[in-house]
Amino acid sequence: MDDQLGLLISLYEEEKMRLQKLIEESLADEEFLMAHHYQTAFYQINGRLQTLNNILDRLYDEKRSRKDSIRGFERLKDHADSDRWRQFHEEQIRRTKEELEKLNQIPIKPVAHAAVTLLDETLAKLTEGKIKNLRLILSRKKNLLFVFTYSKKILKTTLPNVKQHMKDYILDDDDINSFKGLGFELTNNGNRLILILTGNKEEIITELKLILSKIVFDIFYFRNFDKESFIEFTEKT
Repeated sequence: MDDQLGLLISLYEEEKMRLQKLIEESLADEEFLMAHHYQTAFYQINGRLQTLNNILDRLYDEKRSRKDSIRGFERLKDHADSDRWRQFHEEQIRRTKEELEKLNQIPIKPVAHAAVTLLDETLAKLTEGKIKNLRLILSRKKNLLFVFTYSKKILKTTLPNVKQHMKDYILDDDDINSFKGLGFELTNNGNRLILILTGNKEEIITELKLILSKIVFDIFYFRNFDKESFIEFTEKT
């Protein structure tokens, strides 16, 4: 779980740096509309990074707050107009660094996501031929789910009921484009999104988990499924 989130965080960090560069280039060229477009995407990536980092470390926000305070006090100290104020800011920096150090010494306790661990296990069983009819239900009420099949070294992931989801405003055209960007194809007269992965079992499971992570964080807001998502499968006899 940690490795998967860590990889996703690194990918988002790369995208954040790319967007920052595009913002700077657009502003230099006085392309203010494009700069605004990139900035909006930048804020979205920042929000996702904050969510992911909080999953990995429940104290992430507190630590980041202390780091921001230290930087703020350092700027104030650099512009202080008297020794008295410089000493005051130095004392605030010292105290805040001590608080940050205490937080860093607390063992990291990531938010538990048992469903993710179970999905890892069941995907492995699926590729080993031990189970069938594997489904990841995000919301039973909305009939929002993924169906997984594995045969002849091909792992297929299907999101059915696309037309109904669009009618119910669960999906829109931008979401469909996002799925396509992740490798899905729209089939069955536009009613199914299908992803085909082939190759080494471990590699395709790793790739699928990354794709599912992007879907949950990029397309859907993962907290919407905290109490609704579950996994169904049938044991082979």
